[in-house]
Amino acid sequence: MKTVLAATISLLAASTQAQVITECDWVANPANIAEPWEISTRTFANGNIRVARLDTGGEPVCCASHLLILSPSGNGSDGPVYRQCHVASASPGQGFYAVDIPRLTASYDPARGLLLSLPVYHWHQGVENGAQPIEERMEIRINQATGAVTAE
Repeated sequence: MKTVLAATISLLAASTQAQVITECDWVANPANIAEPWEISTRTFANGNIRVARLDTGGEPVCCASHLLILSPSGNGSDGPVYRQCHVASASPGQGFYAVDIPRLTASYDPARGLLLSLPVYHWHQGVENGAQPIEERMEIRINQATGAVTAE
């Protein structure tokens, strides 16, 4: 029993990895926006912030889902405001087993910005045999005033 408990705890610890936010690269190709767009995308802040589920064609099978984040670069104090592009992934170059846009929730704190919270799922041994992927919540803070996009 102790062995099973220890294995379960180590599996959960390994699966609750921190998310990373990177600047857009090949993953953010518009062809990777999952369809239907009505289900896979959301807008906030009068359309100034947009998010979309990305799917890199099912490859790798374990981790092909990412989150695209389009947001303003800041208030313009350091130059003209432009639309910046970020991708949230499980780790650099590796996505999640799934990203659940329909269950995304958002809250706003005027001092800190918009907080997006959504379920993401991690692959583990056994999923290929019908086991459920491991679910956790990913939280991303987007501050339009500073342009900061960070994982929390």
